Amino acid sequence: MTEVQPFQSFDDRIAGRPAGRVLLEGVPEHLFRPLKKWMAEVLRNRPEELAEAVLLSLGWSHSTQYMVDALHDVPGPRLLSVIDAMLQLSGESDGCIIEAADLDRLDRILRLGRSAYKVADDGAHLTWRVDPTVESAFQSTVAAASKGTAELLGRAWYHAYRPEPDATGAYREAVRAVEEAFVPIVSPKNGRASLGTVVRDLRNQSDKWELVLVDGVDAPASIEPFVGLLDQLWQGQRSRHGGGATSRDQGQAEAEAAVHLAALAVQWLTSGALRRKLERAEHG
Repeated sequence: MTEVQPFQSFDDRIAGRPAGRVLLEGVPEHLFRPLKKWMAEVLRNRPEELAEAVLLSLGWSHSTQYMVDALHDVPGPRLLSVIDAMLQLSGESDGCIIEAADLDRLDRILRLGRSAYKVADDGAHLTWRVDPTVESAFQSTVAAASKGTAELLGRAWYHAYRPEPDATGAYREAVRAVEEAFVPIVSPKNGRASLGTVVRDLRNQSDKWELVLVDGVDAPASIEPFVGLLDQLWQGQRSRHGGGATSRDQGQAEAEAAVHLAALAVQWLTSGALRRKLERAEHG
């Protein structure tokens, strides 16, 4: 979806006030009716089949004669879950397909209503609306990564920025994405390697690696600051095991930081910002 500049009222613009980027979570009152109307219009052309798929996927029971009525009665806090499910299930069968024009209209409603959510670029679900520059950089990293790493980064992003985020899942997939990218290169002979193994092996091989960034004497910098970030990502995964004194689910801020740190790590590896010293000599 194309990112459009935020709306600014005439009075605010004339007064020289900055354009607001405050985004609203949940379903505020001014968005409730437009979103309900969008849902009703989409369901009007695919009534029972899509409604049944949504209710079954969400695991919701209902007491109405028609399943469409159960969705029409959904309260505000659950409305985004229904719409997200409708998008995910579009294409499940001929009776569930949501047209591109409907997706565009939904995204316009969310954007003009200053919603914190938007329709994902592939139209397959809702996602958090983040700074377009940040998202573009992330997507560029995904495009340059291997298939396995790209899939894991994509899952991490989805879990972090969907309407009902799964912070622990996002952090887990971020760690797995870094492992997918680094283990074959740093610890290729270890069949049970983890991110912790990568951190250890990079430190043990520090004389064989360097950064494209330079230090105070204009020589390629030590990799230790970078390895320290990887170690922080590893140590910070408090949800990895249960039963420990510090075991817990990850927080949302942690998850978002982990996702972007994973993207940075993968980008540095694939772009050569982190490189073996031999590679520099060969390309000298």
